[in-house]
Amino acid sequence: MRKSRIAAMALTLVLTAGTIFSGCGNEKTEDTAAKSETGGGADDMGSQKTDGGSIDGEKPEISITILERGKCPAEEGNMEQNRWTEYINENSPVKVKWVPVPRTESVAKINALFASGEAPDLVWEFGKTFMDNLVVQDVIQPVDEYVEQYSTTYKQYLEEHPELKPYITAGDGKMYGMTSARTPLGVANHGMWIRQDWLDNLGLDTPTTIDELNEVALAFTKNDPDGNGQDDTFGIGFNYNNWTIMKSMFGQPSEAMMVENGVVGDWVGSEGYADTFRLLKSWYENGVIDPEYVTDTNYERQRQLLVTGKIGIYLGNYNQESEWRELKANVPEAELVPFEPVESKYGKFGLYQEPPAMSMICMNKDCDNPEAVMKFLDWILEEGWMSVVYGEEGVHYNLVDGYPQQIDVNKFQKEVAYAGEYAIIRDEVIDDVETYISVTSAQDELSQEYAKLRALGLETAMKNKFRRDVPYTPSTELSSKYNADFNSILTSIEAKMISDSSYSVEDGLAEIKSEQEVLGLEEVLKERQAWYDSNKDSF
Repeated sequence: MRKSRIAAMALTLVLTAGTIFSGCGNEKTEDTAAKSETGGGADDMGSQKTDGGSIDGEKPEISITILERGKCPAEEGNMEQNRWTEYINENSPVKVKWVPVPRTESVAKINALFASGEAPDLVWEFGKTFMDNLVVQDVIQPVDEYVEQYSTTYKQYLEEHPELKPYITAGDGKMYGMTSARTPLGVANHGMWIRQDWLDNLGLDTPTTIDELNEVALAFTKNDPDGNGQDDTFGIGFNYNNWTIMKSMFGQPSEAMMVENGVVGDWVGSEGYADTFRLLKSWYENGVIDPEYVTDTNYERQRQLLVTGKIGIYLGNYNQESEWRELKANVPEAELVPFEPVESKYGKFGLYQEPPAMSMICMNKDCDNPEAVMKFLDWILEEGWMSVVYGEEGVHYNLVDGYPQQIDVNKFQKEVAYAGEYAIIRDEVIDDVETYISVTSAQDELSQEYAKLRALGLETAMKNKFRRDVPYTPSTELSSKYNADFNSILTSIEAKMISDSSYSVEDGLAEIKSEQEVLGLEEVLKERQAWYDSNKDSF
């Protein structure tokens, strides 16, 4: 974070601190006071809009989706109304109606809102594909004109971050999205962890190649690495990032769209893909993978095996704090540490990393007050984001070395942790990652021990570049339909290739090829090739 920027923002927050928690007081009195300050009623739709998009001085109202992750405590309210939604409405130039969408089915819910004519002014998710699909549906509008005409802060921010523009620009050359840049903590995603104490117990080194990874995984499974005399350990465990991590080490590019010598192809079904599943099948057959993983759809059993000390290598995220803490509580001598992805015969590749653009914010085609939308985005970007991400200075954090250090972890978790995504756009820069992690972590000995591991995990996750043959993938109606139809079939085929003894990897490859032909992969690749040829000079 730019220390000068965060210090200045902290001063602003001190001046407005009294309004942060006002929503927890007498609502009726404060609402009346707010109306007396702004004058007039927002419901007088016969009134004319005045400067700034307001109606007779009353704040205009806009609506925005918010991801419902089930994290807002009941005593705080809900994602539609809580201390932070009230803070936003009292301090921003507009009033915001928040429309919760379930995190696990957010895209489907947003599509349903558009279909029913009830979509809010702004909808957002992560990834350019989200925006492109809405462009194809013709339910959102370009924002170039609004940024130019109504924005100051965001307009300047975008000029300072030209690397973001390709991710918010559609095939017609117009911007349909708005976004901000991720910090390194937001770019890093997948990660691999290994029990260093098990390596030491068995006299093994950290694996650096696929063959070494296989040897260590087998040893962790067969050679009693915890020394309890029981055959109760598994070499490999994982969360939902499981096979994506394995595919990445065998060379899968983002979205499986590969470009070799200028020719666009599909990595699924390639030799690298086949080798991935040959290894996974051998792990399943040799007991390296828990056989019950097939029914462990939420990966809770995998998590329990990890935190109770029964898994040697974990394929997950670069930040696994809660799992690490539980493991240390259950097995104090355990040393779970991050390690790099290993090299395969196809090369050495990084694990999945997010693109530089964060939230993909799109404006409903039916939004009737784009000016108010831009005023809100300018405010949240310039000053509002820090409050909803970190809370109130002196209450939830103190500035230490220019960074916000939590005062009371439990208080923060209850009152602030659920609110970060109200900052749908933010200007956050972390100049010194290691210091940031150390300062913003709790200061007890255990938390600081993990802070060092988290910094190492981040460094490890970013050390090798994730393979992206193109910065983003095209999302046309043809491509979107193919992906939706094929991916549901592919999941079933992959499960059979791993766990069905009567179904070989070669059987799976043949079925994949057949399904690709039926679903029209050839036409999809022709379309992608034309797109690549037209856009490659801008990559």
